[in-house]
Parts: sequence; C-alpha cells; structure tokens
Amino acid sequence: MKMQKKRKRFMHPLLRHLFLPLAFVWLELVFHVAVFRGLGRETWFLILFAMGIGFFVSFLAGFFRTKGFRIAGWISLSVVTLLFVVQMVYYTIFKTFLTIGMFLGNAGDATQFWREGLSGVFKAIPVVVFMLLPLGVFAFLQWKDYRTWRVPKLTQVAVITLAVLFYSLAMVLMTTEANQKLGIPELYGKGWQTDRGVKQFGVLIGFAEDVKANLTYEEDVPEDLDYVGLPSIVVQNPTTSPSADESRDPRETPTPTPSPIDTSPNELPIDFAALAQSETNENIKKIHEYMSQAVPTNKNQYTGMFEGYNLIMLTCEAFSPWAVDEELTPTLYKLVHEGFYFKNFYTPIWITSTSDGEYAACTGLLPDLQKNNSFRRSANISMPLGFGNQFRRLGYTARAYHNNSYTYYGRNESHPNLGYEFIAVGNGLDIPKRWPASDLDMMQATVPQYIHDEKFHAYYMTVSGHLEYSFSGNSMSKKNQELVENLPYSDACKAYIACNIELDRAMEYLLSELEKEGILDKTVIVMSSDHYPYGLTIDQIEEIQGGEVEETFELYRNHLVIWSGSIKEPIEVDKYCCSVDIAPTICNLFGIEYDSRLYMGSDIFSDAASLIIFKDGSFITDYCKYDVGKGKMTMLADVELPEDYVSVVRGILSSRLSISRAILNHDYYSYIEEYLY
Repeated sequence: MKMQKKRKRFMHPLLRHLFLPLAFVWLELVFHVAVFRGLGRETWFLILFAMGIGFFVSFLAGFFRTKGFRIAGWISLSVVTLLFVVQMVYYTIFKTFLTIGMFLGNAGDATQFWREGLSGVFKAIPVVVFMLLPLGVFAFLQWKDYRTWRVPKLTQVAVITLAVLFYSLAMVLMTTEANQKLGIPELYGKGWQTDRGVKQFGVLIGFAEDVKANLTYEEDVPEDLDYVGLPSIVVQNPTTSPSADESRDPRETPTPTPSPIDTSPNELPIDFAALAQSETNENIKKIHEYMSQAVPTNKNQYTGMFEGYNLIMLTCEAFSPWAVDEELTPTLYKLVHEGFYFKNFYTPIWITSTSDGEYAACTGLLPDLQKNNSFRRSANISMPLGFGNQFRRLGYTARAYHNNSYTYYGRNESHPNLGYEFIAVGNGLDIPKRWPASDLDMMQATVPQYIHDEKFHAYYMTVSGHLEYSFSGNSMSKKNQELVENLPYSDACKAYIACNIELDRAMEYLLSELEKEGILDKTVIVMSSDHYPYGLTIDQIEEIQGGEVEETFELYRNHLVIWSGSIKEPIEVDKYCCSVDIAPTICNLFGIEYDSRLYMGSDIFSDAASLIIFKDGSFITDYCKYDVGKGKMTMLADVELPEDYVSVVRGILSSRLSISRAILNHDYYSYIEEYLY
C-alpha cells in the first residue's frame, strides 16, 4: 500500500494562537479609523485590550481537541466580526453605538426603518470589506494547514500568560498621571459611558462593559450623592470667546416687566426632610434627602408671563440651525428670531437619540444612560408632572400627535401616561402614507381638533426631517426639491434643507390658523429638536455651516423656540441652556405652581447657574466648557475657578443622573403625588 506523503506543518502551534489577537487588533483599528477619523493616544488601549482578549479567546478555543480548535476559531472570529459589522452599520445610521438595552427595547420598532438600515449597510460596505479580511486570511491559513492536531499544554500556558500580560499592561497604562487626569480609570470602572468608552478602549471592551452593566444593573440609589450646589462665582470681565456675550454677565437677561418682581422660590410646601425621616424604603428615603438639600430656583420677571395662554409644544425631528433660512424657511426663521432668541441652547444626544431628546424636553429629567429606553419605561410609573396632566388640572384640553406609527418607541403607552389623548398613524391620524410623512399633512388634519377649545395644549413629535437625506429615499425632500436646486451644496445637504421646508410649511399653516381664530396673541409656541441631523456627515454639516464645526459641544448647539404673537420685540437670552431646562421654564412662564427641586434642569430665566450635561461627562457651565475626553477647559468668563471646580461639577452631574434614574426606577412621584395638586 502506497504511503501518503506527510505534509509539512505550515505554522507552529503558538503562531496559530497569535492569529485571533492580531485579527481583533485589526478590527479595532479599522473601526476606530472609520468612526473617529483617525488614531490618537487611545490606540495603545485598543491594541493591548484586543491582544489580551484575543489570546484569552484563543486559549479557550485551545481546549477543543483536533478539528474542534479550528471550528472554535471560526465561530469566535465570525461572532466578533459580526459584532464589529453591526456596530459599524448602526453608527453609520445613528451616530451612536448599539447597546443591549437599546436592542431589547427597540428591536421590534427597527423594522419600520428598514430603508435607513439598507442605506446604512450600503454606506458601511467599504469599511465592512476591510473588517472581513481576517476571515479571508483565516480561510487561507486553514487551506494551507488543514491537518488536525492536539494543542500542547505548554502552549496553553504560554497563551493564557500572554492574555494576562497584555490585559495587565492596559490596566497599568490607566494609572499614568495623564490618564488619571482624564478620568480613564473611572471611565473603565463605575463611570462607564458607552460612546466615550468605545472610543477609549474599543468595541470589545465596550461590549463586555455593556453585558456587565446589564447583568449588574443597580437600581438602588447610590450612597455618595453630591448635594453641593454649583459654586457661585463673581464674573469680573467676560472673555472675548465668541460663545460668551461681550456686553454682560452670561446669566443676565432683559427685563420686560416693571418692578417690584416676586423672587420667592418656585417650590411647593413639601417637607422633604420630614418625609425622609418617616420613610422606611431606603431608596425613597435617599431621594427625599436629596430633594431636601436641593436649592429651588426663584421666580423672576418672566414668571406667569403666559398665564392662561394656549400652549403648542413640538419636538422636531433633526431640527437644527442648518434648517433655518430667512428665504427658504421664513416661518422657522420668524419663530427663532422674533420671540425669545436663545443664543446658547444645546440638544445633547444621550443614548436613544430621538426618544431621549423627547424625554428630556417633556419631563425635565435626564435619561437613564445605563438601562436606556427611559420614555418607554416611564409608562409604568406615575407621571403627574407630565404637561398633559398639569394642563388638564388647569382646565385645558391636552392632545399629543405624531405622524408616524403610534406604537413606535412605545408612545402609545408613555404619552397617555403624561396626560395626553395620543393620536398618531394607526390610531386616529389619517394622512397620506409616505416616508417620511408630511408635517403639513399632520397639522392640517389635527389643528381643527383643538383650535376651537377654550384653552388647549397640543404636543407634536414631527417626522418630516427624518433621514435619509436624498431625493430618491425621502418623500419630503423630493416634494420640495425644486426649491433647493440652486443651493451651492451637495445633494444630501439640499435634501436635508428640502425636507425641513415641509416643517416650515406646517408651522406657516399653524400660525395662519391661529391668526384666523384670533388667538395668535394668546398662544405660545415652544419648539425644540430631538437631536442634531446625524443623517448628515460632519463634512456635509460643515458644508452648510460654511466652516469647521467643533464636535464635542458646537455640533449640538441648536435653537429653542419660545414664541407668541404677544411678543412684539425679540428678547435675546445669552444663558447657556439645554433640552432638560425646557420643562421648568414652561412651568415658570405659565405661572404653574411647581416645585423646581423635582426637575434636573432649571428655569432658564431664573438666576440658577447653568449646567449642560453631555453623555460622555463633558459639560458647560456659565463660566467654562470642559471636554472630559481631552481634559480641556475653555473659559467663557474672566474668572478664577477653584482648583476642585471640575470635580465638584462632575459630582453634581453624576448625582443628577443618579436621581433621574432613581425617579424612574422607584416611581418616586407616586410617593409625593398628594403634594403636587
């Protein structure tokens, strides 16, 4: 019998174990360059963690004998590659990373955006091709060295040693002085935040931390809440920063009403300290204690300015300054510039971009950055501070509208819980079926439902500004294409402006109907965005902007509209503010008796210090912008800040996030509901 020629071994067993670590490093670097447009000082973390995880996975695969090792390698590499591909496609669409909470909470809704999903896949193809290269190389190596073999024990020891070594080096790197100043150890520990964490440590660590966060999610209120208020600092001279007003204190606002002005606290007679003493539930007790030490904001010259007025509030899909043009969108321009004109308003993205932006504006609470789906979860707790509930108690009718599916993001449950009669596509809103739907169609179908009411509050979540921004995949862009054809922009930029022309026409119709009814001067329009238009690339946004857009803060600068026909002269507001400040500001303007301590934002017109919280831990106050990723502070006023200013503000930031989460998790309002009416 002819003996089969023995085939020479193609690679040493130890070299086989090197493949997965190198493949993981390749995936991390390709992803990082594609998403963050380059490599920075975090590259060492990407490499060290990827090598450590790669060797550990290879070590586990080594326990399988003979061909099982190859199968385990295929499975491991395929699963990890799929993880990177999914995150790449998701980020391409939503400019944030997919978490387990988002997937579990919104998986059913995702089918409604299959067009955007296909577009995201198409756009991500060049990067995905590079991500698939390790699988191709692995197939080649298997073909060259197909023989099965047993993994030597000594090799296994070497592999696990390398896994521990690389992981340990990454942990040691965190302890350097520079990384400690940037809060890297805290980010890896209890201060984990997905977007910043993925950028700093990579997709693999991001996935591991996400799994850990879901398995160890802590509903209990933390012990180390920071009750200290923002430091009160005297401004000597404003800086020449374009973000700071050059003529007055950042917190100064015009005075439209004569003195004397009531400056008593906006609070209800709730003795939180006494409630804490008698409370047996430890979590509720901690929230009571926090509220007892919170400082209420004061009434001011604008308190009750719109008492008895009608309120129409809108959260507008992807609305931004780049959608406002005096000629193309004249009604939006009018609303922005002829009422209160907010020069320093921001709409941060937290996690679930649209729903979280809507949640912050409607509730005055910060979204839960750990478990996600805050608005959907709020349907299961008492929400007496929802504007539908508050205005109904004042004798108003209250309806909410959305020109997309009534079940999307669970609005059919969350919005009625806020006190609204909720009407959307599928449960009463009859408008032409197209994608995205027309805001004008929605206005024409809904305004007649409430405009004749004695007092009304209407809330809208619009959709005409939704991505994709193209003339083939966006019905609103196509509808208004002729109006933007001569603009000196790329098609995506033109399409974005074109679909927002539909929002402009909707607002034009609304104002016209209010004027016909004779109530334009007795109605207030409050309008904000859910998020910036992440369907555009940064390059495309800069194309419309006509210059560079700073991505940590200025990408999120937006417009807040508070407008009424009764405002005869524009009122400029320089104060730094954001979405979470909208709810308490509305309460103050309408003269609603409310307790400002229950909101995580503050009345913009009060003398309370500004605090804008971004999901990565960066922040803006009256005096500075602090970029946590770079450890960089940009001053907004000529002041000398205390050495511990950043740590104090970050402690307050963390506490507000914790209390917002606790209110949601523990149905806190139900414990004080009797005091809120």
